[in-house]
Amino acid sequence: MVRDNKRLTAGYLLLVITSMLFLTGCWDRHEIQDRSFVLAVAIDLADQSDEPSNPLETFAEGSGQKPLRLSLQVLALSPQRRGENTASKTYVLSNTGRSMHEMLRDSNGQNSKPLWFEHIQSIIISEAAVRKFGLTPLLDFFRRDAEIRWRTKVYITPQEAKPFLYFVPPTGEPGGVFLGNMSRSVKDIHIAGTGTDLGATSARLDNKVDIVLPVIQMNDKQVKIKDMAVFKKDKFVEYWDEYTIKGAKFLLGIEKAALIAFSCPVHPEQTIVFEMFQQKTSITPQVDGDQISFHIDITMRGNIGEISCSGGHDATDKAFMDEAETMFAREVQQNIEYALNVMQKSGVDDAGFSRRLKAYEPKTWDKVKDRWDEVFPTIPITTDVKISIQNTGEHK
Repeated sequence: MVRDNKRLTAGYLLLVITSMLFLTGCWDRHEIQDRSFVLAVAIDLADQSDEPSNPLETFAEGSGQKPLRLSLQVLALSPQRRGENTASKTYVLSNTGRSMHEMLRDSNGQNSKPLWFEHIQSIIISEAAVRKFGLTPLLDFFRRDAEIRWRTKVYITPQEAKPFLYFVPPTGEPGGVFLGNMSRSVKDIHIAGTGTDLGATSARLDNKVDIVLPVIQMNDKQVKIKDMAVFKKDKFVEYWDEYTIKGAKFLLGIEKAALIAFSCPVHPEQTIVFEMFQQKTSITPQVDGDQISFHIDITMRGNIGEISCSGGHDATDKAFMDEAETMFAREVQQNIEYALNVMQKSGVDDAGFSRRLKAYEPKTWDKVKDRWDEVFPTIPITTDVKISIQNTGEHK
């Protein structure tokens, strides 16, 4: 019995020692100072820039043109003294070619350390490049590479993309990080942020559905996310303005906070603002023979955010609150109808009416799925908006 216990103890000890051999570290470990972290990527046409071509930013091939320019913003790691607060430094590498993978590999020839892509925050694509090639070939490498995170933000710009990599944020953080975080705001209904990262875009490309991406623009030393780029499948169609984005978000019911303003009926030059904090949206397909229609029910709850009227209003007066709720609902309904008109005119089903028809009326969907692009612009859509003011703030 004692001998068996000794054998069992020796067996356990051998198992522990053997397990420790596999817990000693990563076989492919690299120290942080031995890596070059890529924070942002810019994709342009090779001849889009006014800068003269640089023979060191390319490579020789047997045949084929080099229509694309790929630029990388790389974090410059440098030691800092304790208590020192300096802006993060970055530098830019560029290459021209026809394959993203080839250009990335050749960019190592301009750098002293291996390029590391796990921390890419944003991908900026010029309108010129996406008009010529579409989204699929420009994003294919980034969708396949295991190092690149799905939460990477994707932007379209009507300008050249490369200059964004030289932008120095006022916050002192690296430019790529600043650009990536800009579209993550949850309180700006004018920004197309939800569902516009690399993962969501990849899923839409796989499912061959329409895509919307935020537009980024730069003027001197200021950048702003403005408008929305709209794609039919992966082909660029047009830009939508902020008012359309706002209506589309109301349609989708994805905004957690939003401001709705209208001119005071008594003081037209002044404004009354409703701050929405809860929304419920229901989109229901209705089929009558061959006629397809949709009805949208929207319920919002929120507070009075601002009354700028010089004459003043008593926010505790029920008649005033009832009128305000009616006017807020009318403003939301007009905004939604405007967005619907833009969507149907461009034939882009951003609100997912096709998904709802497929889910609720699968037999009808089977009849129209092959010609949905023709059917969608002709479908009647009605809306009903109800708003409930819950609070008037600290002042009546």
